[in-house]
Amino acid sequence: MGVVTRTRFIALALALQPALAFAQLPNTLQPPPRVAPISPSTQPTLPRGVDTSRDNSLQTLNRQLDASSRRVSADTLREQVDRQDRLMEADRARTDARRAAATTPAEAERIRQDFEARRASHEAWRAGKEAQVHRLETIDLPPPPPVNEVKPAIEPRR
Repeated sequence: MGVVTRTRFIALALALQPALAFAQLPNTLQPPPRVAPISPSTQPTLPRGVDTSRDNSLQTLNRQLDASSRRVSADTLREQVDRQDRLMEADRARTDARRAAATTPAEAERIRQDFEARRASHEAWRAGKEAQVHRLETIDLPPPPPVNEVKPAIEPRR
């Protein structure tokens, strides 16, 4: 009989084990406790009379960096245009020398037409670069953000 009692006891323990395990789990049917959401965009409140003039220093720095980057880009484009203009002038001198050395008028005319095609291509390229420089110089930067106002603290009602 001891074996039967022990077997029943083990069977009862095995049958109740999932129920005991379930009783130890937290009740998931209840809603989780409410927690205020964390908002990264909210700034900490400042005490009265705090100078906030330096709050925009990072934004001002970014605006200055953007402006200097535009100036550097515009200067680089101007240097490219100047270099290509010098190369075109050297090409014109070589073309004039080749035309003078041409044996037939047809060959001289062909050399002139080739140069005119290169010059037209250069002028179109130059116009595009000048338009880029103009855009870099005339794009308005957005106005600086408004200065943060220090608002008086709200006094609780009594």
